[in-house]
Amino acid sequence: MNDAENLSKLLGHLPPAVFRSFMAAKFSLEMPDLDKKAAKKDQRAGMEAVVAALDVSARQRIEEVAEQIILLSDGPGQDVLDGFSQEIFDDEARAQFEGIRSQYERALWIYLNEGDLFEEALNARQADIFRQSPSCYSGYMAPKDLSVLEDSAARQAFHNAVAGQLGCPVDEVAVQVFKRLRPDTQTGEEVDLYQVSVHHNRPPEIVDCVQASELVQQEVVRAVTSHITYEPSNGHLEVLSKFTDGREALARIVSDHLLQSPITGEKIPLKQYDYQSLNAPRTFDLTGETTVASVKVVELGYTSTDFRTLVVKIGFKDTDDIHTAARSLIGPGFTFQGRRLTYAKLSIRLKKVGKDRARTITVILRDENKCNIKTKREKDRVLCDRLLAKWQLVKEIGDVTNDPIYALAA
Repeated sequence: MNDAENLSKLLGHLPPAVFRSFMAAKFSLEMPDLDKKAAKKDQRAGMEAVVAALDVSARQRIEEVAEQIILLSDGPGQDVLDGFSQEIFDDEARAQFEGIRSQYERALWIYLNEGDLFEEALNARQADIFRQSPSCYSGYMAPKDLSVLEDSAARQAFHNAVAGQLGCPVDEVAVQVFKRLRPDTQTGEEVDLYQVSVHHNRPPEIVDCVQASELVQQEVVRAVTSHITYEPSNGHLEVLSKFTDGREALARIVSDHLLQSPITGEKIPLKQYDYQSLNAPRTFDLTGETTVASVKVVELGYTSTDFRTLVVKIGFKDTDDIHTAARSLIGPGFTFQGRRLTYAKLSIRLKKVGKDRARTITVILRDENKCNIKTKREKDRVLCDRLLAKWQLVKEIGDVTNDPIYALAA
């Protein structure tokens, strides 16, 4: 099934009985009965033959669902699901979810049992791929407090301009414009956010498939999406698109046709997550944070020059900090200082406030510039953005400042 990479992954990673049940329940496929005495390889082979016999369009529909499930099955995808599961599930459902060990089964369970949550988690995971990534993200400054034109004439003019920029017939481009509220990063107050979504067809792809025992080729047309957002309160115009060369053009088309005001040309700096200061004991300033009870570094890791990796983990209720625990585990002379961290996890404990229950937000920083707060719900993302800035764990790329002085942990 070389035209269904993600479906093949699901078949290979899910238990055969789980995959069979999923295909039968969701797509009404008549799968062969499983011989419990047969090897898993043989059980999967029979089901693969059924899927391979489908025509390309039918298999492609299943592949699109499989792609979404796979996207929530990797490390960052599981970070998303872990965060959402704490907020949404009731106790019984959450316990059932947490009892599933396979990341593929966890993602599938949410798809089958919590459809709305799955969509939210998928959107958050996709935002993690795009937002603040130089390969997919560009931000521009526009005038503040502009009104977005939503009349049919303005939308049609925008639609035509986008089609011309993308080199597509107008009827192969779909445009959506809507407004929602989001919390302001600094104040937490709700502000307007306009989002423009542009969907267009890519050129047809030729894929191989088998029909009547013959290998034949069929055309498959896929749609791709770009998102442009405008926040009137600060004038930020952000473009999320994999097409690097076309991002500024999309921003200008939105400015010219929907805002009727040109962008300034000034770009919004990207954020750089700088967590190297965590390699020494430190305290976290919670002054004025009425909803935050406490903060603790619960995991730290680094990779040596010979590609060996060490990760130390402790529980939130551990009486020691991560550095004391590391010396206890490894040796009295061990220290993270002088080593470049590649992974860190912070647990932020929130108080019970009103109807909001006490809970924990997990912040994960990894590699050069990856942070899972971009995958969280708006309210939590705003809080984490503010806290990381307060603790000098995030800065704008291009800022030149003196090295900060961090308070030592008590």
